[in-house]
Amino acid sequence: MDRAFRKYQRTPFDPDHCTRCGLCLSQCPVMRLPEDRAKEEIESLICCLDDPDNASVSTRQVLRDCTSCFACNLVCPEDCRPTNLFLDLWHRAYQKEGIPERARWFLPHSRPNFRTYVLDRLPRDEQDAVKAWASLEPAETIFYPGCNLITTPYLTFSRVFEGLPIRGGLDYCCGEMYFRMGAYDLVEQTARKCAEYFKRLQAKTVYLQCTAGLNMFTNILPQFGADFSGMRFVSFLIYLHGQLESGAWPIVRRFDGKTVAVQDSCHARIYEPDFHEWPRKVLAMLGFRVVEAPCHGASALCCGIASGFSHESGYHQLDLIAGQRACVRNHRAARPDYVAVYCSGCLEMMSVSRYVARLGSPVYHILELIQEAIGESPPRRHRRVAFNFLVGTLRHQRGGRRRFTPPPVE
Repeated sequence: MDRAFRKYQRTPFDPDHCTRCGLCLSQCPVMRLPEDRAKEEIESLICCLDDPDNASVSTRQVLRDCTSCFACNLVCPEDCRPTNLFLDLWHRAYQKEGIPERARWFLPHSRPNFRTYVLDRLPRDEQDAVKAWASLEPAETIFYPGCNLITTPYLTFSRVFEGLPIRGGLDYCCGEMYFRMGAYDLVEQTARKCAEYFKRLQAKTVYLQCTAGLNMFTNILPQFGADFSGMRFVSFLIYLHGQLESGAWPIVRRFDGKTVAVQDSCHARIYEPDFHEWPRKVLAMLGFRVVEAPCHGASALCCGIASGFSHESGYHQLDLIAGQRACVRNHRAARPDYVAVYCSGCLEMMSVSRYVARLGSPVYHILELIQEAIGESPPRRHRRVAFNFLVGTLRHQRGGRRRFTPPPVE
């Protein structure tokens, strides 16, 4: 089905123009509800705006299954913003009763959390890199690693990053997880904090490999109060493509005859039109033939982490595993020689997936494939990161029925 490109707008769902056609749920890459049930459930969800406590069992399950991936916003023929309906309903529930205690282990500003557990167990060279990145020394042009690359800093051990100051830390998360949970107040606080951080660095050009951060800083946080005037946020993927095309990094090892499937970022579909084509262009330059999984591009499935974003899930381990398995099944259908990701968070989640599902194809970050192509030997430490991610979660994530209200982002 055709999908219109639409950036996120901080505007409520439009029930008056919704025709209850159900396409948002029948074309959802996660749920794919039968047409008749999809029509019933969108009607029921709209009723929840006025009476949220009387949602049916099936509607509560729909609210839980949503991954806030924004695919339905692109499907809606009337541009009614159905993803915003889910986020608004989650936000109301979050304000009323807090979120499950088990979510604390995954929230960006919780201490400790799943990322700090991984960071504490990094090799010394990676810990030294992360400490250096915490510098507040001003620089007009910087590379911002984002939370996920901070837990896989070995990806930057390459001449690809020569001459480019790296600045960032877990305290300056873009708030993507808060946003996709419907925690609007925390997003507003994050917007102010990040704007102050980049101004303190006197940054004018900020490169990002993470598409989530790219979209948050460019399109979303300004709608939540961030003032990024005088700054521009630039995709590092496009920079990489330009460097390869110009011959700045001669390709000495090609992947001719090899196939690759691409795990697309959820944010790629709402950042800019056809953004998901950029990693495919880079991979083609390296000699790969791209084979598409059933769900890709604008209809891509999340790597698994977003299966825990819903209010009722609160990062429930079974939901996360189910999301990972769905992602693995999707790529397995393409039978590629490689699976490539351009988000280090996807690299981590798909590396964890080897413990819960068999993919069969090795997973590489596109940075690693570029490094190999230009004659480098990337460290490939993703399995250790995945192991610590998994062990930390199993040991320290709390369960039970308790709920809490996250503290302010300071």
